[in-house]
Amino acid sequence: MNEIGLTAATHIGLSALLTSVTTAALGSFVLLKNNQSRLYRVFSLYSFSIALWSAFLAFHVFTENRQFAIFTGKYLHVGAAFIPVMFVHFVSEFFGDPKHIINRTFLVVLYLIGGVLVVLCINGTLVSDVAPKYGIKYLMVAKPGYVYLIIFFSLCATWGLFRLVRGFIAAEGLRKNQLKYLLFGSMLGYAGGIDNFLYLYDISIFPLFPYGTYAIPIYVSSTAYAIAQYRLLDINVVIRKSLIYALLLLVLLVPCYLVVIWGQQAAFGHINYTFSLFTLLLFIIVGFLFPKVRFRTEEALERALFQKRVDYRETLLRSSKEMVSIIDLEHLSNSLVRTVSRALETETASLYLLDETKGVYNLKADIGHEINGYPQAMLLKSDPLVQRLTDHQEGVVKEELEMAQDKTTGLQVAKKMGELEAEISVPIISKEKLIGILNLGHKEGKEIYSNEDLELLSTLANQAAIAIENARLYENLKQSQVTLRRADRLSSLGLLTAGLAHEIRNPLVAIRTFTQLLPERYEDAEFREGFQGLALKEVDRICGLINDLLSFARPSRPNVAEENMNDVVDGIARILETEAKEKGVEITRNFALNLPKVWIDREQMKQVFMNLILNAIQAMKEGGSIFISTRLTSRNGAAPSGQFLQVEVRDTGVGIPAENLDHIFDPFFTSKDEGSGLGLSISHQIVQEHGGYVTVESEVGMGTTFFVNLPIGKPIRQLNNGRSHANEANLGH
Repeated sequence: MNEIGLTAATHIGLSALLTSVTTAALGSFVLLKNNQSRLYRVFSLYSFSIALWSAFLAFHVFTENRQFAIFTGKYLHVGAAFIPVMFVHFVSEFFGDPKHIINRTFLVVLYLIGGVLVVLCINGTLVSDVAPKYGIKYLMVAKPGYVYLIIFFSLCATWGLFRLVRGFIAAEGLRKNQLKYLLFGSMLGYAGGIDNFLYLYDISIFPLFPYGTYAIPIYVSSTAYAIAQYRLLDINVVIRKSLIYALLLLVLLVPCYLVVIWGQQAAFGHINYTFSLFTLLLFIIVGFLFPKVRFRTEEALERALFQKRVDYRETLLRSSKEMVSIIDLEHLSNSLVRTVSRALETETASLYLLDETKGVYNLKADIGHEINGYPQAMLLKSDPLVQRLTDHQEGVVKEELEMAQDKTTGLQVAKKMGELEAEISVPIISKEKLIGILNLGHKEGKEIYSNEDLELLSTLANQAAIAIENARLYENLKQSQVTLRRADRLSSLGLLTAGLAHEIRNPLVAIRTFTQLLPERYEDAEFREGFQGLALKEVDRICGLINDLLSFARPSRPNVAEENMNDVVDGIARILETEAKEKGVEITRNFALNLPKVWIDREQMKQVFMNLILNAIQAMKEGGSIFISTRLTSRNGAAPSGQFLQVEVRDTGVGIPAENLDHIFDPFFTSKDEGSGLGLSISHQIVQEHGGYVTVESEVGMGTTFFVNLPIGKPIRQLNNGRSHANEANLGH
């Protein structure tokens, strides 16, 4: 009977202690997460009231001091009396009930009753003495009036559970899942907790007694799961890790605690529960603090004893993150080689990257070979080193290859590494394909490469693979843009050819006519002078047209310089006048004088205005007018802001429907029967690269106006693939 009693006491005390720790942890976490929310505060207080009751109960069960047992037996009811009140308050807050005056009054009454019951317990009216029972040396004795506390507790718990059941039935989706776990945990917790009242009246129902209180930590776990999985209180990340850690700690500590109890019984013939309690608390403190202290201690010792290794490791990890943002392949390659060589203090380093078109690995970056000469500039796919890295996809160390059992293959690879002055070769893998090889020579002092070095270099190589692929995609994108612009320029050139042929033919006919008449009227001085002046004028006109056409058609290198915008726009308008006349379109210019020069690529800007004016001509199939003007303007607020030179191209054509204005700068969008839909998109991007922006105004049947705005001063050349919004293509975003 004594052993059965000891077992019951142990389970009651241990379950109370576990309840105290778990509920206090849950309440603290929720309160720290959001102490501004009333719902969070009430839930935390509810958890703390359970923790207070269970902590005092654990001390009450394990103590061997009668006075302390009486003290804890009375004051555990500070938590016990408010547990049901806090439960009702939490449920009300969860469903938004306290907004009504009746519900607020109801809660106030419950708190008053709870406070009265606490006072009655402390002053001895409901609890005043202790007695041995169930192996507990001093268990509180309930007086006749104690039943009122039990009734109050039961009514509040029943009301709260009923409210959860009713809400669960009416709920749907996520809310239903939240309530499912909250309801399940609460019902289980109260069913187990009620045992702490029953055994005071000698009612012991197995397994409710002595295992009932273990159900309360299960309630905590269920509530924590609802928070983590179904965002019960909008907390779902940290609590998940905390829950896993707490459960793991529980699994480890409970067996340890039972061993301590068994050891006392076996060694001394009795169990000191106070000692056992403090031992468990020590286990818990060590369990929570050890991981944090361990990692910080390891870090501090490593910094103190191996500062050099820590520095290079941090350098490599930082570089692996930064290199992803580098989009220039040349810069990326040099940066990678320099960073690794400097961090590991290697004598030499080289980087080979795959050339897809030739099927070879070209030397892309190199350091440390200035004196001894560069290693070979190219590696074939059949090379032993390349094949080894392709097959194994992991770094190789030259010294290990030389000592390996597979002498033939290993020595061939080691020989190639020797030719490259490489002590270690790290593969750069992307999509299971070898795209690069990083070779590193001896460290300073001829130190060997450790496993940690290999792991860090492998991590760096993985990041480098992503960065290299990004840089290559960017290069391909730039090449595609160049191709599209060239195609658009040639398309515009084709439209001009027929018009210019007609424009050149007219003056040639006049020159031919005068040439035929010249022998007959050679003696006529007036005729000769007139012929000479006319011929020179027409020839100059032909030369001007041809020069403008060649200037537009001839590919040129990017060249940003200060240019007179009036001259640029006027030159394009002059080329297109013939095309305009054939369509019955008149081009009118109105340029502001004394405008400041702007920093532009002249040839790119010609393409912009060629596209805009050609579009205007094509929008007026039955003739019309194009008005081109320049002026200074300013923009405040929206980016880009500041002073701008504005070029306006306005036509009297068919206009653009409102629903199409959002898409006119999208690639391949066109409302014309012919055309690629790239002209405006390319123009949009060119202006963007100059740090400018374009706005559009259009009305169906009235015409369209484009405003090209270029910044005064040197522009920031950047590429943004932004699209126009509503009536504006803002190129600075």
